[in-house]
Amino acid sequence: MGILSNLFSMSKPKIKDKNKSFYENYNELKIEEFKSKYDLSTIEGINSIPISEAKRYSDGGKSVVYMPEQILNRQATVYKKENKFDLAIACLKKANEMYPYSFYSYTRDNYERLTEFMILAGKYEEAKETHRNLDISIGTRLDELRNLQRYAVHSNTESFNDYQKRVIDPYVEESKEREQYYWLLENAHGIAPKSFSAYRKMKNLNSDSYKKIVQFVENKGMHIEQLKFWI
Repeated sequence: MGILSNLFSMSKPKIKDKNKSFYENYNELKIEEFKSKYDLSTIEGINSIPISEAKRYSDGGKSVVYMPEQILNRQATVYKKENKFDLAIACLKKANEMYPYSFYSYTRDNYERLTEFMILAGKYEEAKETHRNLDISIGTRLDELRNLQRYAVHSNTESFNDYQKRVIDPYVEESKEREQYYWLLENAHGIAPKSFSAYRKMKNLNSDSYKKIVQFVENKGMHIEQLKFWI
Protein backbone atom coordinates (compact mmCIF):
# COMPACT_ATOMS: atom_id res chain seq x y z
CA MET A 1 0.00 0.00 0.00
CA GLY A 2 2.90 2.33 0.72
CA ILE A 3 4.28 2.08 -2.82
CA LEU A 4 0.82 2.42 -4.41
CA SER A 5 0.07 5.38 -2.19
CA ASN A 6 3.29 7.11 -3.21
CA LEU A 7 2.62 6.49 -6.89
CA PHE A 8 -0.91 7.91 -6.59
CA SER A 9 0.31 11.03 -4.80
CA MET A 10 3.00 11.58 -7.46
CA SER A 11 0.39 11.46 -10.24
CA LYS A 12 -1.70 14.22 -8.67
CA PRO A 13 -0.70 17.87 -9.22
CA LYS A 14 0.56 19.57 -6.12
CA ILE A 15 -1.76 22.21 -4.73
CA LYS A 16 0.18 25.46 -4.81
CA ASP A 17 -2.39 27.82 -3.38
CA LYS A 18 -5.12 26.58 -1.05
CA ASN A 19 -7.14 29.72 -1.81
CA LYS A 20 -7.44 28.67 -5.45
CA SER A 21 -9.56 25.88 -6.87
CA PHE A 22 -8.11 22.58 -8.00
CA TYR A 23 -8.88 23.69 -11.57
CA GLU A 24 -6.89 26.91 -11.20
CA ASN A 25 -3.95 25.19 -9.56
CA TYR A 26 -3.92 22.45 -12.18
CA ASN A 27 -3.89 24.99 -15.01
CA GLU A 28 -1.03 26.92 -13.42
CA LEU A 29 0.93 23.71 -12.96
CA LYS A 30 0.55 22.75 -16.62
CA ILE A 31 1.47 26.26 -17.77
CA GLU A 32 4.59 26.25 -15.62
CA GLU A 33 5.45 22.81 -16.95
CA PHE A 34 5.33 24.14 -20.52
CA LYS A 35 7.32 27.28 -19.71
CA SER A 36 10.00 25.30 -17.91
CA LYS A 37 10.32 23.05 -20.95
CA TYR A 38 10.65 25.87 -23.50
CA ASP A 39 12.37 29.25 -23.29
CA LEU A 40 9.77 31.87 -24.18
CA SER A 41 12.15 34.73 -23.45
CA THR A 42 13.99 34.40 -26.77
CA ILE A 43 12.89 34.11 -30.40
CA GLU A 44 15.13 31.06 -30.77
CA GLY A 45 13.45 29.37 -27.83
CA ILE A 46 9.97 30.11 -29.16
CA ASN A 47 10.86 28.91 -32.65
CA SER A 48 12.24 25.67 -31.23
CA ILE A 49 8.84 24.55 -29.91
CA PRO A 50 7.85 21.53 -32.01
CA ILE A 51 4.42 21.21 -33.60
CA SER A 52 4.05 17.93 -31.73
CA GLU A 53 3.20 20.03 -28.65
CA ALA A 54 -0.07 21.00 -30.35
CA LYS A 55 -0.94 17.30 -30.61
CA ARG A 56 -0.07 16.57 -27.01
CA TYR A 57 -3.66 16.89 -25.80
CA SER A 58 -5.52 15.07 -28.54
CA ASP A 59 -8.61 14.84 -26.31
CA GLY A 60 -8.56 18.52 -25.37
CA GLY A 61 -7.08 17.87 -21.95
CA LYS A 62 -8.89 19.16 -18.89
CA SER A 63 -8.90 22.80 -20.02
CA VAL A 64 -8.22 25.05 -22.98
CA VAL A 65 -6.26 27.34 -20.65
CA TYR A 66 -3.03 25.38 -20.76
CA MET A 67 -3.09 24.47 -24.43
CA PRO A 68 0.33 25.42 -25.94
CA GLU A 69 -1.23 27.85 -28.44
CA GLN A 70 -3.14 29.57 -25.63
CA ILE A 71 -0.02 29.91 -23.48
CA LEU A 72 1.74 31.49 -26.46
CA ASN A 73 -1.16 33.89 -27.04
CA ARG A 74 -1.14 35.07 -23.44
CA GLN A 75 2.63 35.47 -23.52
CA ALA A 76 2.27 37.56 -26.70
CA THR A 77 -0.09 39.88 -24.83
CA VAL A 78 2.47 40.26 -22.04
CA TYR A 79 5.18 41.14 -24.55
CA LYS A 80 2.88 43.60 -26.29
CA LYS A 81 2.37 45.47 -23.02
CA GLU A 82 6.14 45.51 -22.55
CA ASN A 83 6.59 46.78 -26.13
CA LYS A 84 8.58 43.66 -27.03
CA PHE A 85 6.90 43.11 -30.36
CA ASP A 86 9.53 40.82 -31.88
CA LEU A 87 8.93 38.31 -29.09
CA ALA A 88 5.14 38.82 -29.26
CA ILE A 89 5.14 38.19 -33.01
CA ALA A 90 7.29 35.07 -32.61
CA CYS A 91 4.75 33.71 -30.08
CA LEU A 92 1.83 34.35 -32.45
CA LYS A 93 3.63 32.86 -35.44
CA LYS A 94 4.18 29.68 -33.47
CA ALA A 95 0.55 29.71 -32.26
CA ASN A 96 -0.66 30.04 -35.86
CA GLU A 97 1.43 27.01 -36.80
CA MET A 98 -0.19 25.03 -34.00
CA TYR A 99 -3.85 25.93 -34.57
CA PRO A 100 -4.52 23.33 -37.31
CA TYR A 101 -3.25 20.52 -35.08
CA SER A 102 -5.07 21.50 -31.90
CA PHE A 103 -8.07 19.64 -30.49
CA TYR A 104 -9.85 23.00 -30.44
CA SER A 105 -11.12 24.88 -33.48
CA TYR A 106 -9.85 28.37 -34.25
CA THR A 107 -11.32 31.10 -36.43
CA ARG A 108 -9.71 33.47 -38.89
CA ASP A 109 -9.76 36.14 -36.18
CA ASN A 110 -7.44 33.98 -34.09
CA TYR A 111 -4.98 33.75 -36.97
CA GLU A 112 -5.40 37.44 -37.79
CA ARG A 113 -4.09 38.53 -34.40
CA LEU A 114 -0.59 38.02 -35.82
CA THR A 115 -1.13 40.63 -38.54
CA GLU A 116 -2.51 43.10 -35.99
CA PHE A 117 0.65 42.80 -33.90
CA MET A 118 2.80 43.19 -37.01
CA ILE A 119 0.99 46.42 -37.85
CA LEU A 120 1.41 47.75 -34.32
CA ALA A 121 5.10 46.95 -34.64
CA GLY A 122 5.31 48.91 -37.90
CA LYS A 123 5.89 45.77 -39.99
CA TYR A 124 3.32 46.77 -42.59
CA GLU A 125 4.56 44.82 -45.61
CA GLU A 126 5.01 41.67 -43.56
CA ALA A 127 1.48 42.10 -42.22
CA LYS A 128 0.08 42.45 -45.75
CA GLU A 129 1.91 39.36 -46.96
CA THR A 130 0.75 37.35 -43.94
CA HIS A 131 -2.83 38.53 -44.49
CA ARG A 132 -2.72 37.47 -48.16
CA ASN A 133 -1.31 34.06 -47.25
CA LEU A 134 -4.05 33.53 -44.68
CA ASP A 135 -6.68 34.39 -47.30
CA ILE A 136 -5.23 31.64 -49.46
CA SER A 137 -4.57 29.01 -46.81
CA ILE A 138 -7.68 29.24 -44.59
CA GLY A 139 -10.00 31.67 -46.37
CA THR A 140 -11.27 35.10 -45.38
CA ARG A 141 -13.21 35.99 -42.24
CA LEU A 142 -16.12 37.06 -44.45
CA ASP A 143 -16.15 33.61 -46.08
CA GLU A 144 -16.24 32.12 -42.61
CA LEU A 145 -19.19 34.28 -41.59
CA ARG A 146 -21.03 33.52 -44.82
CA ASN A 147 -20.72 29.80 -44.08
CA LEU A 148 -22.15 30.39 -40.61
CA GLN A 149 -24.95 32.41 -42.16
CA ARG A 150 -25.85 29.52 -44.46
CA TYR A 151 -25.80 27.14 -41.53
CA ALA A 152 -28.05 29.45 -39.49
CA VAL A 153 -30.58 29.55 -42.34
CA HIS A 154 -30.36 25.81 -43.00
CA SER A 155 -30.88 24.96 -39.32
CA ASN A 156 -33.69 27.51 -38.94
CA THR A 157 -31.69 29.22 -36.21
CA GLU A 158 -31.88 32.64 -37.84
CA SER A 159 -33.10 34.13 -41.07
CA PHE A 160 -30.71 35.26 -43.78
CA ASN A 161 -31.64 38.92 -43.37
CA ASP A 162 -31.45 38.85 -39.57
CA TYR A 163 -27.99 37.31 -39.65
CA GLN A 164 -26.95 39.79 -42.33
CA LYS A 165 -27.98 42.74 -40.18
CA ARG A 166 -26.68 41.32 -36.90
CA VAL A 167 -23.30 39.93 -38.06
CA ILE A 168 -22.32 40.49 -41.69
CA ASP A 169 -23.10 44.19 -42.10
CA PRO A 170 -21.39 45.27 -38.83
CA TYR A 171 -18.37 43.14 -39.72
CA VAL A 172 -18.07 44.69 -43.19
CA GLU A 173 -18.30 48.19 -41.72
CA GLU A 174 -15.76 47.47 -39.01
CA SER A 175 -13.38 45.91 -41.52
CA LYS A 176 -13.60 48.99 -43.71
CA GLU A 177 -12.83 51.26 -40.78
CA ARG A 178 -10.01 49.01 -39.63
CA GLU A 179 -8.41 49.33 -43.06
CA GLN A 180 -8.70 53.11 -42.78
CA TYR A 181 -6.98 53.03 -39.41
CA TYR A 182 -4.20 50.73 -40.61
CA TRP A 183 -3.64 52.99 -43.61
CA LEU A 184 -3.29 55.97 -41.28
CA LEU A 185 -0.79 54.11 -39.11
CA GLU A 186 1.33 53.41 -42.17
CA ASN A 187 0.96 56.72 -43.98
CA ALA A 188 0.07 59.30 -41.33
CA HIS A 189 1.41 57.88 -38.11
CA GLY A 190 1.76 61.30 -36.51
CA ILE A 191 -1.96 62.05 -36.59
CA ALA A 192 -3.32 58.51 -36.23
CA PRO A 193 -4.95 57.78 -32.85
CA LYS A 194 -3.29 55.28 -30.54
CA SER A 195 -5.87 52.55 -31.02
CA PHE A 196 -8.54 51.37 -33.44
CA SER A 197 -11.24 51.90 -30.82
CA ALA A 198 -10.09 55.51 -30.43
CA TYR A 199 -10.31 55.97 -34.20
CA ARG A 200 -13.86 54.59 -34.31
CA LYS A 201 -14.89 56.84 -31.44
CA MET A 202 -13.51 60.02 -33.03
CA LYS A 203 -15.11 59.08 -36.33
CA ASN A 204 -18.52 58.50 -34.75
CA LEU A 205 -18.25 61.84 -32.95
CA ASN A 206 -16.87 63.56 -36.05
CA SER A 207 -14.42 65.26 -33.72
CA ASP A 208 -12.00 68.01 -34.71
CA SER A 209 -9.18 65.47 -34.67
CA TYR A 210 -11.09 63.28 -37.10
CA LYS A 211 -11.79 66.26 -39.36
CA LYS A 212 -8.06 66.95 -39.49
CA ILE A 213 -7.48 63.36 -40.57
CA VAL A 214 -10.14 63.67 -43.28
CA GLN A 215 -8.52 66.87 -44.51
CA PHE A 216 -5.09 65.24 -44.55
CA VAL A 217 -6.40 62.37 -46.67
CA GLU A 218 -8.19 64.73 -49.05
CA ASN A 219 -5.01 66.76 -49.46
CA LYS A 220 -3.47 63.52 -50.71
CA GLY A 221 -6.17 63.38 -53.40
CA MET A 222 -8.07 60.53 -51.71
CA HIS A 223 -11.29 59.98 -49.77
CA ILE A 224 -11.14 58.44 -46.33
CA GLU A 225 -13.97 56.01 -47.06
CA GLN A 226 -12.01 54.58 -49.98
CA LEU A 227 -8.70 53.95 -48.20
CA LYS A 228 -7.29 50.47 -48.64
CA PHE A 229 -4.58 48.78 -46.63
CA TRP A 230 -4.84 45.13 -47.66
CA ILE A 231 -3.51 45.53 -51.18
